[in-house]
This record gives sequence, C-alpha cells and structure tokens, in this order.
Amino acid sequence: MKFSEKEANIIVAPDHVMPGLSRHLLYVLISFALCGSLFGCSGEVTVDQKFVDLFVELRVVEITYGKDSPMGRLVRQDALKAAGYTREQFLAKTDEILNDERQWVPFQKAVTARLDSLLEQPSVETPAASGKKPVTPPIKKLKTSSEKGGDD
Repeated sequence: MKFSEKEANIIVAPDHVMPGLSRHLLYVLISFALCGSLFGCSGEVTVDQKFVDLFVELRVVEITYGKDSPMGRLVRQDALKAAGYTREQFLAKTDEILNDERQWVPFQKAVTARLDSLLEQPSVETPAASGKKPVTPPIKKLKTSSEKGGDD
C-alpha cells in the first residue's frame, strides 16, 4: 500500500532523525489492520523470526523513547547493528514484506505473537496460593544520635 506524500504528511509528522524509518513502521502497523481482514492465509511462507524480533524491538524503542529522541536514535542504531542490518537493509526488507501479500499475513501473525509474548505477565506464586506463610524480613532498629553517644 503506497501513500501519496500529502497523505503521508497527514498521517505522520516528518521526522528528521531517521527519515522514513518511523514512517515505514507506521505503514506496517496501519497495514496490519487492513490486510488482516482482506487476505486469506493460504500458502503461507516462513517468517524470519530474527527480523520479526528486530521489527518489534524497534517499535518498542520508538514508543519508549519517541521518534525524535537522540537516545532512541542510538538504541535503534544499536538494535539494527546487533541484528546485522543496516537502516537501508531494514527498510528494503520491510518494503518487500509490505508489497508481498504472501509474506504479509505470516509476518503480521509473527509480530502479533511476539508482542503477546512480551505482554504476558509471568505467573508469580503468591504465598496464599502456595499455602505457605509469608515471611516478613526482620526490622532493624536504627540507633539515634543520643544512643550513639552523640556530641551533645
């Protein structure tokens, strides 16, 4: 799905730190909703899980630090480098997935599964559920200046 320059500027304010990267991420997220209901799932192809993890990580970084934050830019650069992608390679791969409906649906499902796994709360066993009595740490009494033999 391609947007005209006018439509793109309406959807996303132009970013100057990493032009195009957050716009591509936004296009992918908007397309999730549109393509999920339009395309069937026949003949699914395999998804590069490494790329899915990188995509989700970059999206989380953008949400955490903002699009224009210098720290966010550094974290995005480190994530791309650690995954073995340049910015240009990442954008090209994203475009490839966006423009191929056979890749899009499996990618969308993999991203959704990855996000769900990040949002799952680890099950913490509470003392009441385990039948154990809660343990309270001992309280230390702090010495006051008069007990220490202060400088009165």
